[in-house]
Amino acid sequence: MKKNALLLVFFAALFAVPLQAQHPADSLINVLNTKKLTISEQLETYRQICYKYIYEDPKVLKQYATHGLELALKTTDNAMKARFTEYIGNSYVYLASYDTAFTYYQKALDFAKEAKHKALEAEIYANMAVAYAGQGKREMELEYYLKALPIHESTGNTENQITTLLNIASIHMNYDRDSRAIQYIEQAKALAEKTNYSDGIIATNNKLGSYYQNIGNFEKAKEHLLKALEVSKTANNKIAELNSYYGLANTYRNGFKDYETAEKYADKALQLATEFNYPPAQSASYASLAYIYLSQKRYNDCLAAATNAWNLDSIDIATGDDILLLIAISNLHLGNEEKANIFFNKHSDFIKQKNEERSQKNLIEMESKYETEKKEMQIASLKKDKKLYIGFGISGIVVLLLLSGFLFARHRLNVNKRKIAEFQVKQLEQEKQLVATQAVLEGETAERSRLARDLHDGLGGMLSVVKLNLKDMKSYSIMDNPDVVRFGNALEMLDQSIGELRRVAHHMMPESLMRYGLKVSLEDFCRAIPGVNFIYLGEDPRLDSRLEVLIYRSAYELINNALKHSQATNINVQLMIDNGLVSLTVSDNGIGFDPKTAILGNGLENIRTRLALYNGKMNIHSSPGKGSEISVEIEAA
Repeated sequence: MKKNALLLVFFAALFAVPLQAQHPADSLINVLNTKKLTISEQLETYRQICYKYIYEDPKVLKQYATHGLELALKTTDNAMKARFTEYIGNSYVYLASYDTAFTYYQKALDFAKEAKHKALEAEIYANMAVAYAGQGKREMELEYYLKALPIHESTGNTENQITTLLNIASIHMNYDRDSRAIQYIEQAKALAEKTNYSDGIIATNNKLGSYYQNIGNFEKAKEHLLKALEVSKTANNKIAELNSYYGLANTYRNGFKDYETAEKYADKALQLATEFNYPPAQSASYASLAYIYLSQKRYNDCLAAATNAWNLDSIDIATGDDILLLIAISNLHLGNEEKANIFFNKHSDFIKQKNEERSQKNLIEMESKYETEKKEMQIASLKKDKKLYIGFGISGIVVLLLLSGFLFARHRLNVNKRKIAEFQVKQLEQEKQLVATQAVLEGETAERSRLARDLHDGLGGMLSVVKLNLKDMKSYSIMDNPDVVRFGNALEMLDQSIGELRRVAHHMMPESLMRYGLKVSLEDFCRAIPGVNFIYLGEDPRLDSRLEVLIYRSAYELINNALKHSQATNINVQLMIDNGLVSLTVSDNGIGFDPKTAILGNGLENIRTRLALYNGKMNIHSSPGKGSEISVEIEAA
């Protein structure tokens, strides 16, 4: 269900705008051929023609993009060079020639950086992510979307920001990280509704449909997909319409078992995919139809649809193994055992490309199922000839099984009694340890508060009085110039000491945390550090004071670690409080590390210990050279 529920993510990224261009392509071509234009005017005309054909014909797109690039290379306009090189890369993605597309995207990226065109740079990163998606390389896809997202935010490109957030959500859904996915979808939805951006409203409803399919809420999935379909038709956005049809087909098949309606929507998706002549979309639509036919036991139709899917896009990592399996199963049901075995073997080889362990497991399950069916047929045949002997044998076996079951149950009862006793002892020890830890943390919090007050109100006040007295002495004293300089330096050092004292007191126990809660105190803390961005989602309730201190200290420790060790230029801090769930995520674009081999410091171990008091958990996602993301989740209720 996971793969079928995902809505062709590369459509949304590559075609994130409506299908209607500003001017008909024929008129633009006529202007190019009949009017005397300056080089700048010719480049802009070529750009508009490419913009038109990016949705209709990749070969024509490549033709005009190549002409535009040849002309741009004669100028110093690096932005136009980047644009046309990018268009050529897009045409190859559309034709599923991903390696060639990467070559052009890298050239386009170099031109965009030379032009210092950040918005164009982000757009190219997003298209590179699309190409990686087409190859099934989800980690690389996520990496390039995360490169594009902060640039879209900084340049204020809301439309591309929404598209990127939704594509990141799709990747998290693909890895069963639904709680992470919904956060990105809600961010995109809020932006789309705030700006009344129709394509964004369509895309977020399509994505919500996919999300609710994943968690098994098919009524909600249908509601959002129908909403997306309605707005898509109004906006004449054919790509989004295709996504909606595809999602509805899977929803009716998987959720409602309404195969007739599912087939209707899958046919409409195939019709649009054929109009665009886009093999991955046609392949996905045929695969959806094949599943519907298989559920209806229409094995000839299933075989035909699955074969069409395989012939159109046999390298799609996301659906290729499913298509091979459909072909094999159809042949098996139709009695074509030789062909079935051929495609079972192809299916096995294909799975090995993705994951060797998963391949072995699937193959064993299929072989086991096949052998089980053969044995059942043999047993049925023997029953006809040797019913009496088998009856006696079964009776004896039943008696032995009952006796064995009794002895085994008695043994398990004794074992369970011992396990329960051991568990109770272990639980008491854990409770004792948690009580001790909680007492230590409460004492630490109280001591921090007392020290912060003493430093700020006591020592801080005394230093302020000393400063005032020194200023009075300066007013009534006659000093030589060297003494005046030394006296001034002493006052300046005293000012710095007072400031440092207040900073230390604030970080030991921020006054804003005690007065206003987590949102305000973390926002103040992040604002004070260059390169640290703070995002808050959900409700803004006051939590238990001990829990607020725990979350604040965790954020402080994670940000501190990122600043010290990651060499990051950008750190994102996200806090979400929703329906009693508190989620804190700190991510950076630094050097990363391997969580399996890295030795975690005392700071992270302290966070784990404190989270145990609230049955919380900490997740670490990182790899060398790809940044880090550490999340903390607690059920506040």
